[in-house]
Amino acid sequence: MVVWSFAQRWRFPDLLPSRYSLRFWEYEWQGILSTIQQSLSLALLSSAIALVLALIAHEYRIKHGWTIPGIVIALPMLIPQLSMLFGLQVITLFVEGNYHWLWVCWSHVLFAFPFVYLALDGPWRSYNPRMTQVALSLGKSPLHVFLHVKLPQLLSAVLFAWAIGISVSLTQYLPTLILGAGRITTLTTEAVALSSGFDRRVTAIYALWQALLPLVFFTLAVLLSRIKLRRISVKGFDANESVSKRPQRL
Repeated sequence: MVVWSFAQRWRFPDLLPSRYSLRFWEYEWQGILSTIQQSLSLALLSSAIALVLALIAHEYRIKHGWTIPGIVIALPMLIPQLSMLFGLQVITLFVEGNYHWLWVCWSHVLFAFPFVYLALDGPWRSYNPRMTQVALSLGKSPLHVFLHVKLPQLLSAVLFAWAIGISVSLTQYLPTLILGAGRITTLTTEAVALSSGFDRRVTAIYALWQALLPLVFFTLAVLLSRIKLRRISVKGFDANESVSKRPQRL
């Protein structure tokens, strides 16, 4: 894709292009910049909402013993999107006004939530609850314990779940096209439209951006988690080490 985006002349059966050019990047930059902004705004907001809902669901499950089979959570991943989108589109008909951006964001949250929830399921189950019990016994509020004790220990999992939610939102084609009524353009909708026979160099530019954005956020999640773990290790204990196993300093 990188080579195609810079190729000006590439004849068969040459292994590489005979001439390179930035012309196609210059022609498409203004249009693709607005598309990237639209895609990022949808992805960041929908993934943030899905992440908050997943955190609330896990905390509610632990506190109240909420037992719902994982298959129910994973239904949006298993059921064909087209069948679900028909029902969602019928719901939007009962609301007056052109809220296409909100409908698209809502659909992205619906399809990103199962991925985010399942990404957090393992780390949340492996968390040592004694850390929370010790902090609560010291008189701290549940919110303070969650923000200052539990969340820092599970920050790496939260960051990766956030990156997964963003990547899922960036790849949504049918929800964006149907609920957006063609008025919401993202990198995915443009890449699919261009793949039907437009210039390969322009298609390569959109496909390249579609691959780079998830990579950027996963890289950011890795870097932030490593920085956090390094800060914790400097303090003298491992992030996954239980309270009872930490060395006592005299």
